[in-house]
Amino acid sequence: MRIRRFLLLLLLLPLFSCNREEVDNDLPLLERLRQIPGLQVTEITSLAGYQQSFQVDITQAVDHADPARGTFAQRFYLSFRGEAAPTVFYTSGYGIGRNYESEPAVLLQANQVLMVHRYFPYAVPSPDDWSFLTIAQAAADQHEVRERLRGIFPGKWVSSGASKGGMTALYYRYFYPDDVDATVAYVAPVMERTEDPRFPPFFDQVGTAECREKLRRFQLEVLDRRAAMLSLVHEHALLKQYSFGVFSEAQALEYSVLEYPFAFWQYGTSGGCDAIPAPGASDRELFDHLVAVSPLNYYADADYQYYRPLFYQAFTEIGYCPFRFAHLAGLLHAVPAPSYRAFAPRGVEMALRPETMQQVVPWLRHQAERIIYIYGKDDPWTAAALAPDPGLDALYVVQPGANHRVKIKDLDRKAEVIQALERWLQIDIDEARLASVASETGRERL
Repeated sequence: MRIRRFLLLLLLLPLFSCNREEVDNDLPLLERLRQIPGLQVTEITSLAGYQQSFQVDITQAVDHADPARGTFAQRFYLSFRGEAAPTVFYTSGYGIGRNYESEPAVLLQANQVLMVHRYFPYAVPSPDDWSFLTIAQAAADQHEVRERLRGIFPGKWVSSGASKGGMTALYYRYFYPDDVDATVAYVAPVMERTEDPRFPPFFDQVGTAECREKLRRFQLEVLDRRAAMLSLVHEHALLKQYSFGVFSEAQALEYSVLEYPFAFWQYGTSGGCDAIPAPGASDRELFDHLVAVSPLNYYADADYQYYRPLFYQAFTEIGYCPFRFAHLAGLLHAVPAPSYRAFAPRGVEMALRPETMQQVVPWLRHQAERIIYIYGKDDPWTAAALAPDPGLDALYVVQPGANHRVKIKDLDRKAEVIQALERWLQIDIDEARLASVASETGRERL
C-alpha cells in the first residue's frame, strides 16, 4: 500500500516541481497570488471577519500521473485572515455555488480554502471520459492547491469537509498524510461495498417503534393514492419548472417515497415524527409533507446531471447504501427493482475497484492519527461510520439525537474536540466563537 502511494508521488513530482516558484512576499496578497503559475485570481467581496476573499481557478492535470493528457480549470475560494493564522482546507465533495465560512474556520479563526470537487460545476475535465474521476486524482487536485499556496500560508493546516466532503478530506489524508496537521471529518460514511449491508438494520432501531411505524404507514398511504399523487407531481413539476426526461414523473414519485425514511432521518423535519400526516389526511397534506422531506428535484433532469459524478464514484470506488423496499412489495410499478445505479451516468462502464477501500479503510482505522470523526446518531449515514482504533491519537464522536447537520457546536463532547485541536495545532481556541456559526439549511444526497 505504501509502495503504491510512493510510486504515485514519484509520478506527480514533474508536475509539482514547476509550481514551487518563489513569490515576492512584499507585494500585496492579490499580486502574490497572481505570481503563482496556473492561478487565475479575482478578488471578490470579503467574507465577514476576513481581510480579503478571492475566487481562484487553478489549472489542474486531468491525469496527474500523465499531465500530457490535458488540463482543466478547477475553482476554489480563498479567504484571508492573516499570514500567522492557520488555514482550513474545506472540501465540498460537490460543486460550490458561493463562498462561505466553515465551522472549523470560525473556531480556529483561520484562513480558508473552499474547494470544488473535480467533475462538478467549475471543475469539469473531459466530460466524456469518467475514468479520471478517482479518489487518488481528487486527492492530487488538493495536493496541488496545497503546494501552490505553501509559500503564502506557512502556518498549520487543517483539512475538513462534511458528508461527501468529509469523505474527500479523509481520502486526501490517506494519499498525502503530511499535507495537513489535523483533519475534522463531519458525517463522513466510509462504505466498503456498492450497496453496503450495514444500512438496512439502521432503520429497524432508529427512533421509536411508533415513529418507524408512522414512516412505514405514510409510504404505503402515498403509494395507495397513486393517481392523486401523480396529479400533484405534475402540478408541482410545472410550478417548479422541473423537467422529467430521464426519469418519468411516476418514477420520480416512487423514488421520492423510497427515499423518504432515509431523508427523514438524515435531515429531520420541523415537528419530527409528530409532523407525519395522520391516516386520512388530505392528498395535499400527504404530498406537501413528502416533498418537504424527500424533494422531487433529485429526480428531475438538472439534478440527475449534477449528481452523476457522485453515483459514478459510488459504483466504482466509494460505495453507497441500498434501497429498502420489501415492505412496499406490489406497490412499486414504475421502479419495481430500484437501485441507485440508475442515477449514474448512462452508457459508462463502471467496474468496481474494491482494492481502493481495501487500502483506505484499514489505514484510517488502524494507523491514521490527528483526525476527528463527527457523526449524528440519528443520521442513516452513521451506519457506515468509521471508528478508529482506541489506541490512536484520534477522536470519534457520535452525538445522540443529532442528524446529518451535526456540528461541533452541537456536541456534548465539544470540549474534547477543542482540546484535541489545541494540542495538535499548538494554539489556544475560544469556544465562544462557535456561537457565531451559521445553521445550514441545504441538503445534498450524501
